[in-house]
This record gives sequence, structure tokens and C-alpha cells, in this order.
Amino acid sequence: MNAIYYTLAVTWKEIQVISRERAWLVILFLLPLLIGGFMGAGNLAANRPDANVILLKVGLVNQDSNTFGMEMARTLHTIEQLQVSDFSNVSEAEQQVAKGDLNAVIIIPADFSQKINQYTPTKVEVIVDPAEPEAANIVTGIMKQMAAEFAIWGEVQYGVRTIFEEAGILSAASPQEVRAIEAQNLGAVMTRINEMRTNPVIAVSVENPTGVDRGQAIQTFFAYLFPGMTVMFIYFIIAMSSTALLNERETGTLRRLLTATIPRGAILAGKMLAYMLLACLQVVVMFTVARLVFGTPLGRSPLGLVVLTLVVAFNATALGMMVAALVKTEKQAANIGLLMAFVLAGLGGAMAMTPTPLSRTAGLMGTIAKFIPHSYAVEGYYRIMAENGGFIQVLPQVGILLGMGVIFFVIALWRFKFEA
Repeated sequence: MNAIYYTLAVTWKEIQVISRERAWLVILFLLPLLIGGFMGAGNLAANRPDANVILLKVGLVNQDSNTFGMEMARTLHTIEQLQVSDFSNVSEAEQQVAKGDLNAVIIIPADFSQKINQYTPTKVEVIVDPAEPEAANIVTGIMKQMAAEFAIWGEVQYGVRTIFEEAGILSAASPQEVRAIEAQNLGAVMTRINEMRTNPVIAVSVENPTGVDRGQAIQTFFAYLFPGMTVMFIYFIIAMSSTALLNERETGTLRRLLTATIPRGAILAGKMLAYMLLACLQVVVMFTVARLVFGTPLGRSPLGLVVLTLVVAFNATALGMMVAALVKTEKQAANIGLLMAFVLAGLGGAMAMTPTPLSRTAGLMGTIAKFIPHSYAVEGYYRIMAENGGFIQVLPQVGILLGMGVIFFVIALWRFKFEA
């Protein structure tokens, strides 16, 4: 009974600490909602029966030669519904609109990339032909969708940079190293967003509209997309929990807990329980939004969802404790934790790069996925939500994740030094 009391006491203390970590809470809750929402909306828009609109002639004046300006210009040239012509100055393009040769002109300001990097408001100007309101609505609609995407880019960049600054990870790095590290951590997510925009994974056939449910294929894909996105951000807890544990060791908090005769196992278990609750809350928030906004199926096995979520949360938090036990400093834990969050998500298929979980594909990537905990988490959710599997169908995934988690916890308990 004393061990349970001590574990719960440590859990409550850790929950209070977590509630003050606003930057991490943005990463764990807001970013997956933003990215998942954008990718979901992009797939729905790309698979509308009326997705093929009339070709419009659009002029583009890109005054920004930096990253985001070039990316927006490149994206506009890939949109099939637009015939984009580049102009060097605004007045020349406006004359083409006035003569009726162009439906609209899009102007990317010179400070567009700078404003996004600084996380400050910016705007892209669209000049339209008032004589063609339908064309104007189409162009402005496309630009609003693109603006939402670039807003996500800014949110992601701001969130990652905030965590780096608060953790002091980049304090000793040069400006060149700072840019390289930020690009490395943002690259995986940004690349995936770009792919989803230009080449959605699911293409819904409408050849037989009277006999085929158009929404079935896309909803099945959502049962992979949103759990995958959720699993990816659950494992961000690796960096958060490991740095928190090492910080307490450095400040002497763990030493005071040991002098209070609290068992070492109860200390680690209490911390893990707090982060498990955080992971479970991530799942509840993400799946609720996915269900209410996108109609994502949740399957017919609440028991399977609950047990699988608890095991995934245990696995992620135990992995965080193991990382804390194997590294020496908070900086190392943060770097390794963030890197693992992206790399393991990609290798484990949490980024929804294929129509079905990556572990089901043949070849090298499918084989590698079988060694990554993310793949078993995604596979379990897919069986329940997309295939209406029950608790029995996810027992293999539950067992493997639980076994991995136990190994991670044992290593953490064995190797972690409670005193600096």
C-alpha cells in the first residue's frame, strides 16, 4: 500500500509540473490538431466529385526569393486548375488583368519568408478581375487554403523553436547550426504536408456514383491518418519526460525524494503514470476532433481502444525513462528524444505515407517497421477503427508493446542514477 501511495504522490507532483510546460503542451496537442486537420481537409478537398474546376489564367509576382516565397510560387505552378504565368513587376501583371488576359494576379511580398520565420502576421495580395466573380472566388479560395497551410508551417516552426529556447538546447550553437537543427526537425513534417497537398494518398473513384459510397475509402484512410498522427506526437513525450527527470536530478529533487524513503521504482512509476495520463488525454482530444469534424470511424471495440491506448502510453513513457537513464545531460535527452520522435514515426509508419499501415507492406521498409513500437500502435488502431476488429484482434500488438515497455522500464530502473 505504501508503494501505491508514494507512486500516486509522485504522479500528482509531476502533473502539476506538466501543467506549467506550455510550450510542450502546444507541441503535444495543438500541432497534431493543426497538421491532422490540414491533411484531412486536403484529402477531402482533393476527392470532391467537383474537384476538377475550369482552368484559370493567373499571374504571379513573387517578390520573395527566400524559402517560403519560393515554396508558395512552386506550389501555385503545380495546381492543375491554374495556368500560372510569372511576371517581374506588379504593374505589368495588373495591365494583363485589366485587358482581360488574366483572371487574377497573386503578389507574394518581399518580406513573406521573414514574417513567417518571425511568427508575425503577413499577407499575400490577390488582384482579381471584377467582371469575373466566379473566377475570383476560385482563386481566393485556393489562396485561403494555401494561407492556412503556411500558417501551420509558422506554428510548427514557432513551437519547435520555443521548446529549443526554453530547454537551452541551442544556446551554444552557431547561427548556421541553429538553422540546420531546426530544418532537420521540421523537415519530416513539412515534407509530408507537401506530399499530402500535391499527391493525396487516397483517390476516390466516382465512376459508379449510384452503387459506390464515395466516403468509405477516405474514411478508412482517416482511420490510419489520425491515429498515426496521434501516435507520432505521443512519442514526443520521450523528450519531455526524459529532460524533466534529468532536470530533477540536477536540481536535487530526486535526492530529497530518496531521503523521504520513497522507493526508486515508485519514483519512476509515478512519473510514468503522469505522462501516461497526458498521452491518454492526447488520444481523447485527437480522436474526438477526428470523429466530430471528419467523421473518422472509431470502430466497435471501446475496450480495445482503451487497452491499446494505455499500453501505447506505457511504452512511450517507459522509452522516455530509458533515454534518461542512458544519456548524461538534459541537452542530450532533448536532442535524442526529438530526433527519435521524428525518425521512429517515419520508420514505424506513423506519418501515413501509404494507404495502409507500413508494417503491412513488403520490402525493407515493411521489415524495419516491425522493429518499431509505432508500427504496432498504428496497426492496432487501424484494426479497430478501419477494420472493426475487437479486443482479440489487437492482442498481438498489445502484447508486443507491453513487452517492449517492460524492457524499457527495467533498463531505466537498472541504469538510471538518481544522484548526479
